[in-house]
Amino acid sequence: MSGRSLLAAAITVLLAGCATTPTESLPTEPPLPSTFADTASGMPPSEGWWTHFDDPRLNAVVGAAVSDNFSLVAARERLRQANAAARIAGADALPALDGSGDARVSREEGSNAESYSVGVVASYEVDLWGRIDATIESAELEAGATRADLQAAYISLTAETADTYYSLLLQRAIVDLLEQQRTTNQQVADLIRVRYRNGQAQLDEYLRQQRLTEASTADLLSARATLEEQRNQLAALLGRPAEALELPEGHEITQLPPIPAVGIPAEWLQRRPDLQAAWLRVRAADADTAAAIANQYPRLDLSASLETAATSPSNLFEDWVSSLATSLTVPLFRGGALRAEVERSQAARAVAFNEYAQNVVDAVAEVEIALSNARYDRNRLESLNRQLELAEAVVDRLRGRYLSGATEYLDVLSALTTLQDVQRQQLEARWALLLDRIALIRTIAGGWNTGESEASENS
Repeated sequence: MSGRSLLAAAITVLLAGCATTPTESLPTEPPLPSTFADTASGMPPSEGWWTHFDDPRLNAVVGAAVSDNFSLVAARERLRQANAAARIAGADALPALDGSGDARVSREEGSNAESYSVGVVASYEVDLWGRIDATIESAELEAGATRADLQAAYISLTAETADTYYSLLLQRAIVDLLEQQRTTNQQVADLIRVRYRNGQAQLDEYLRQQRLTEASTADLLSARATLEEQRNQLAALLGRPAEALELPEGHEITQLPPIPAVGIPAEWLQRRPDLQAAWLRVRAADADTAAAIANQYPRLDLSASLETAATSPSNLFEDWVSSLATSLTVPLFRGGALRAEVERSQAARAVAFNEYAQNVVDAVAEVEIALSNARYDRNRLESLNRQLELAEAVVDRLRGRYLSGATEYLDVLSALTTLQDVQRQQLEARWALLLDRIALIRTIAGGWNTGESEASENS
């Protein structure tokens, strides 16, 4: 048998062996509960989830964050990168065409010799095993995942902005409450001082009340520091310095609408852009595995060229030489690198799927926690409202009895301290319901058309 026949036989064996290489199946079932602990009706807005609160102040703040936040701009640019990478990968499926030209002049013993040439070369890889298609699919899936990342970044930024803004309003309310409590404590201290001068109270009573006044002053200073910190945090989210931050005055709380329904877990899974991104990356890793397997197989390349040459420019295009070539490249020995790349890509696919599954489990827990917190915080606020009524009644009653000498000052001090503590708890509980709602909407909000994805695709 001739050498050429032996080579043909070896190639045939290799092709047959490659064609039977098995691939692993990809898991498709994410771990989901049958239902969520949810009895509400209605859905949150599919675009601009913050409009659920019907608060023009929040709309303005979130709009500024979406417009000016630098991290969001970076996410948009990452999408442009991914779309460009997908177009680069797609170019491999098309023939490559290169042109060349050459002009030379040489001198020897007083004579000149000229030569000119022009050529065109076309090359194309026949995608026998789907390697190029798999590479293109992987790049397109990664671009889709990056687009979902951008949508998730919108949700994260807007939710963090809303949370920080309402936390700032809460801190304003706490500062106002502490100022009122400090004024009240100082008024009681002034009253006890007068009674002490008149021999109706003890010095230790005045000192205790004055200490309570100083404690409320310390709490007020701490609250103002927290307010300034939150102002700086909100300014950073809006991509500007704190001194350039203009916010409306006041701390009125928005009226909460009814709790929206979470929906069926399978539908919720399709709405979450972060989970969509994770699943697309699982599929991209699967395509990478297919490409790595196909890379072990022979490659068939076609090429064609058209060239002309002459000794003067005027005769350059008179005679053309054309050629057509086919080449088959068979990977015989690469030190195990190709097989190792298959193993690496298979492991990467397993990593991607398990990370996706864990993300789903964590996201389910987020929904359940948000629903649970909303339920318990609502019941807690109702209890604190009742406690506040009782604490106010106790203070009013004991204050009158103390002024008439029928009770000890320590009873009044204890009741006043309890009242002020309940006042602050009740205030924080009111805002907790608002922050709970933000957390819930964030866990069930879907992605929306950000505008940048289409623009980057068409650029």
